[in-house]
Amino acid sequence: MVDYINAMDPTVAAIVGAVIKLLLWVVPVIILVKLVEKKDPLHFLGLRKNLRKGFGWGAWVSIALVIYFIMANLLFLQTDLNFDLGLHTWLNMVILVGITEEIVFRGFILRKLLQQFTFWKANSITALLFLTIHFPIWFRHGLFESPGILFTFIQVFIIGFIFGVIYKKSNSLWSVIIIHSVYNLGVSIFI
Repeated sequence: MVDYINAMDPTVAAIVGAVIKLLLWVVPVIILVKLVEKKDPLHFLGLRKNLRKGFGWGAWVSIALVIYFIMANLLFLQTDLNFDLGLHTWLNMVILVGITEEIVFRGFILRKLLQQFTFWKANSITALLFLTIHFPIWFRHGLFESPGILFTFIQVFIIGFIFGVIYKKSNSLWSVIIIHSVYNLGVSIFI
């Protein structure tokens, strides 16, 4: 399936990838919330709560992330910046990943785990699950052979854990959607 999509026109492939991502990630969560929880998905997932606080957290942490990426690049990495991201990266790695992954992990999984566990335990489980969903991508790109893969594991787990803390503090899914998208944009541009 991936090879078939990669053989398509890049614009079509980006749009097909986006539709598939929404169908596989968001639609099942919406169905579960409607049928099992019998609740309004937008409210249950935290998309209607604390909008001002969520956007505020999203903005401040995003500013800090931009400063971090600029400083890391100037002081340590000294890599060429890549502003030619293309539609696929913008749509599927920057915009939709923040929405789809946060709806699933913080909006649904973390929320459900909080019904049985303390926040710290539920957030740790969610961060671990968040880490594992990156395995297929890393495997496909040969990153498991990389000497820095353990650092990457730790980094993604910590990012997932921090996203959970920010979600708890802001009580809005919008905060982590924005932050996740800005983080992925920084990774795409700087690394």
